[in-house]
Amino acid sequence: MTTPQRLETVRRLRTAMAAAYCGLSAWCLLHPYSVVSLGFTPKYVAMANETTYLFVRCWGAQAMTCGVVLGTSQMTAFSFKVFGLAMIPYIVGFNFWFSDIGPGRGMINSWMWLDFIGNTFFMLGSFWCAKVLEEERKKGKR
Repeated sequence: MTTPQRLETVRRLRTAMAAAYCGLSAWCLLHPYSVVSLGFTPKYVAMANETTYLFVRCWGAQAMTCGVVLGTSQMTAFSFKVFGLAMIPYIVGFNFWFSDIGPGRGMINSWMWLDFIGNTFFMLGSFWCAKVLEEERKKGKR
């Protein structure tokens, strides 16, 4: 790929990640009931109440902020590295803690693997974008 193509791919990947964040977080904000019913095991869906839906909306609001910042900021190689590293707590702390592996097992249903795949995509995509931007910066200094 040429330099303009590589930079355009970085822009498109950043836009796709921002759109995914904003789209899924809007779902949490606007329809937390379906998020809970689709994402949690029946035992926990039965225990859901207005506080549960408030927390899902708060979760969505935070994710919306992340998506908006990601989509509107001028991301540098360093920014992408930090964003990629920030995915590690989600993968380890959330995806594994509440899946069948961690002590929080049984709360989230098997759809959790889609979140794991998405978080892994965000992490690896961010590291790839950082690598491309660093390579392009080094080419510009020659």
